[in-house]
Amino acid sequence: MRVPRVAQDAVKALEAGLRAATALRERSAGAMSPTTVADGVGGGRGEGRALFISVKPQYANAILDGTKTVELRRTRPNLPDGSLVILYSSTPTRAVVGWAHLTGVREGTPIEIWDNYGAAAAIEEPAYDAYFDGTDQAFALELEDVVAAVQPIPLDVIRSIGIQPPQSWRYVPAEVSTRIQASALT
Repeated sequence: MRVPRVAQDAVKALEAGLRAATALRERSAGAMSPTTVADGVGGGRGEGRALFISVKPQYANAILDGTKTVELRRTRPNLPDGSLVILYSSTPTRAVVGWAHLTGVREGTPIEIWDNYGAAAAIEEPAYDAYFDGTDQAFALELEDVVAAVQPIPLDVIRSIGIQPPQSWRYVPAEVSTRIQASALT
């Protein structure tokens, strides 16, 4: 399959942005090994893969503006602290709008998670209750170092990179997350 020029340009920009983001993370977190810098995921602590999450536009915007520092999930992703989290804003936006780093995954009952993280989740209690209805466990993904994409990456470009956005979340390899980040920094 031939990759459209816009996607090629986006990948180049993403790679440049990743280098800049990695350098920033390196300065704030201390020295990193050459392997980690080349890896580009997780600020030196990741496993070579990132978490690609779909978020409703109102919550994606709240993450980007800093009013939402915790993302809620019904299932637990298995990634170490420091891993990259790519933010896909679902319909009607349908684009990658930024990314953050995972600082922790907290597990508890929906009541415990609400009591501890409800304010940081930027969600109304009725919507929270509806989301966790029927489950006895909840997960709070703590996020930091949020970066807004200079140019959101639309769905067609994401698909040309070889990724189908998930309904909830999925893992993506480091090389894909690097291409996505580069695309977003043009």
